[in-house]
Amino acid sequence: MAKKALFIYTHLSTFVRGDLEILSTEFDIKEYQVVNSPKKSLPWSLLKLSLYLIFNIGKFEIVYIWFADYHSFLPLLFSRIAGKRSYLVIGGYDICRERRYKYGSFSNPLRSFAAISSIKMATMNLCVSKSVQRVIKAIAPSSRSCVVYNGVKTDFRSYSENPSQYNPAEERSHQEILCVALVSSLQSFYIKGIDRFNSVAQRMPDNNFVLVGCNSDVFNLAGIAPAPNLKILPRIDHSLLEEYYKNAKVYCQLSRRESFSLSLAEAMSYNCIPVITKTGGMPEVTGELGFQADGDDIDQIVQFVKTALISERSDVFRDRIIQHFSLKGREESLLKILTQL
Repeated sequence: MAKKALFIYTHLSTFVRGDLEILSTEFDIKEYQVVNSPKKSLPWSLLKLSLYLIFNIGKFEIVYIWFADYHSFLPLLFSRIAGKRSYLVIGGYDICRERRYKYGSFSNPLRSFAAISSIKMATMNLCVSKSVQRVIKAIAPSSRSCVVYNGVKTDFRSYSENPSQYNPAEERSHQEILCVALVSSLQSFYIKGIDRFNSVAQRMPDNNFVLVGCNSDVFNLAGIAPAPNLKILPRIDHSLLEEYYKNAKVYCQLSRRESFSLSLAEAMSYNCIPVITKTGGMPEVTGELGFQADGDDIDQIVQFVKTALISERSDVFRDRIIQHFSLKGREESLLKILTQL
């Protein structure tokens, strides 16, 4: 009989769903969603969670939680009391503080206490990048941590796998510059560097820029006019992103904070040439490939994008993702850690 695992999250995002699928191969999963939006619902949600844990924590072999926050404190406390193994995925927001933009769990003292206490109580902290692990070691030196990179689906054909269907003329027509970022607030607008992406578009009026996942009203909140050559699309289903990755030649991620950037890895898996800022875990994703810019140097970013547009697009980008950031790789690493006695 499969061992039971309690899987706790606040939002069923793409990466959370991916881990659910992975753990389901070895464990009998009980999903538990902690509703934390709107904020006034959180106290009631935490009360219900505490009651659930009182009566059910003994049923589970392990407790697996996405993000260190209010919702992780009680499960980790109960796990420690009951002698259960617990695993906490650290995504980035939960260990950062950007005072200027009031971004990150550490911007709030109570939230910071819940996050750092969770990190200290977890059997193992699963960091999505080495950059995140360095922060963990700095704020909680006695805690245990390891790096388990996010995983990307790569079960599609590359250009070189089917050269008979490769059309150079069609490839040359795919010259869009793409950015994918979930932006619904002024805070996320600046953290994701959308102002920078817009500035690059303004300086390259003859090229087509596409921004996917952004509420266009945020530009008004920022007092910034979108560049005429910037196409802004709202959040779409993840399955629809493939066409945008295929149509893009260059992928830009100009964030001020970024623990890993799943969309960057996905874009590279479609052989998009990356132009990134030297931030967080993104250099770990790109390695020596693509271009790494100073985020505040728009002239440098523009030059990198122009160079990328005339560069050859090849399978080296996709190969790097397959080698280091595949879903299969994450599955193997997670299950090895979780099934240890």
